[in-house]
Amino acid sequence: MRISGEEQSRREAFEIALWAEGRPELSIEELAKLGLGADDGQDQEKGVGNTYGGDDSGMPGLGPLAPFGSWQSVAATIMRKTADSARFDQLSTVFDLYRWIVFGNQFTTMPFLVDVTGDSRSVSISSLSLAPAISAVTELVGGLVTPDTLTGIVNSIKKIGQLAVENKGLREKNSNVHQGVLTGVNGDLRLGRLQTTVQMEYKTGKGYQQLNQRLTVSRFFGRLDYGLCLRNSEILLAWDRQDVHDWAKGTSSSPYPPNTSPAWGN
Repeated sequence: MRISGEEQSRREAFEIALWAEGRPELSIEELAKLGLGADDGQDQEKGVGNTYGGDDSGMPGLGPLAPFGSWQSVAATIMRKTADSARFDQLSTVFDLYRWIVFGNQFTTMPFLVDVTGDSRSVSISSLSLAPAISAVTELVGGLVTPDTLTGIVNSIKKIGQLAVENKGLREKNSNVHQGVLTGVNGDLRLGRLQTTVQMEYKTGKGYQQLNQRLTVSRFFGRLDYGLCLRNSEILLAWDRQDVHDWAKGTSSSPYPPNTSPAWGN
């Protein structure tokens, strides 16, 4: 039995509404049952960066979504909603494991994406050799983004690195990294994220440095479903619109310069 267009639209709207509602807050007792407590983030921090590239060439007309001005800004609004629905503060360096997990779940269940892919790469780094991390990123996303976007991703990761160096905390800390990505490629608009965790130690006279470690860089990418967005334009227009430029600037690492350590080249 075929589903009518009206029924399909109703189902889509319901799915989007459930997703946008996010996950409820858990009580202290519920968090304790999951092994989570108020002190879980004391030796943790988070660094967030966003970057975009490509253009709108080859993409369909915006139609009822014209108030957004571009498909990039439609996507930026969806990315912003993803964080908001998880109550994930992209401007804060305070790490909340529960919100980190919820944000990841909201990202992977985003109803606006098709052709999704997710995998990871593991590499070894040290304070003298950070190049393997960049190589892992390039391997994971090089075929999915435009060259200018890849340059922007690397630059943004180095900004997060500078944030981690300057953000004071305990002698040893874990820096949890989230890198958001938007890129237009041959008429497609791809939304994605990269995540990893870097162990750092404060050394007198040298500041924070990366420890010798093996880290895993994970990616999740998908292609924006233009048709679904157009069919549900009223829902998208009711959300707080996010210009793509503001989305890129609205992170904790945005004000920082890229870290210039020679280790990035080794």
